[in-house]
Amino acid sequence: MFEIFLKTLAIFLMIFAGYLVRRLKVVDDAFNRQLSLLLIDLFYPALILSSMARNYTLESLAANWTLPAGAAIIMCAGWALGRLVMPWLQRQPEMLRRTFHFDCTMNNYSFLPIMLVAGLLGERAVAQVVFASLGAEITLWTLGVQSLTGHAVSRRTFRNLLTMPMGALALAIGLLTCRFLLARLGVHAANLPATTHPVGAMLLTTCQMIGQATIPVSAIICGSRMASLEVDHLFSLPMLGLLGMRLLAIPALAIGILSLLPLSRPVTQVLMVIAVQPCAMASVTMAEIYKTDAHFAAAAVLVTHAACLLTIPIWLHFIL
Repeated sequence: MFEIFLKTLAIFLMIFAGYLVRRLKVVDDAFNRQLSLLLIDLFYPALILSSMARNYTLESLAANWTLPAGAAIIMCAGWALGRLVMPWLQRQPEMLRRTFHFDCTMNNYSFLPIMLVAGLLGERAVAQVVFASLGAEITLWTLGVQSLTGHAVSRRTFRNLLTMPMGALALAIGLLTCRFLLARLGVHAANLPATTHPVGAMLLTTCQMIGQATIPVSAIICGSRMASLEVDHLFSLPMLGLLGMRLLAIPALAIGILSLLPLSRPVTQVLMVIAVQPCAMASVTMAEIYKTDAHFAAAAVLVTHAACLLTIPIWLHFIL
């Protein structure tokens, strides 16, 4: 349990580094916005491409379709529970209510789980988290956007899936498909692991090195945004309710559902790590984009990440 605590603490310390550089005025809002774009358009796609190409074949990818399906189930469970408690918030401002529902729907489904499984379950589990994020991304741009806007999901909503991370996932699947087809045609080089071909190894190593910036950059961006919070943003009844929902009720429901499904143990372990995570760091960015309550979103990220230093080690001690 102590090992899990330390790995959770590591990302919290990176968040604090972001908070510190903002308070010291080393960075400002404009820099934060540019760094956010760099994260979404470069660092995270590079991580997706390298981890998928290094750890999967097309056959193993097809065999693990339960990963994105399971991640989507986790997010849908959060959306459903959030919907149930919305009447409790009827006296709160509409923008806060929408942000609350989004934070119930979406958790930290990639960055923090990647750090945890890398140390606890190995490199292949990192690729499993990345593949599982496909289901979470689809939920983010459908039910997640619906919770922020209050609008029904339509065909236009799915256009939001055209992002660089989703493009990187599509490219990785395309590369694995090409390798599979070439192997079926008897092309010898395609039968080799991607890392053994000099050019392929060089490109994947480049992507891997760029992708390694994903976690610290995301944490620093989040910490920088938190630097503008006031104390009263952190202590309120909606925040207390979200804390119980995000770290206790929603994980309990998601784990209960997952335990009933016929999943392999490695898949179940990865999905359960995802299920117990705090609010998504991206919730602040999404709140800014859709003009809801960004201050509540930033406070929710801070409070749930601080509390998960206790809850994640306890959850994982019993379920892994």
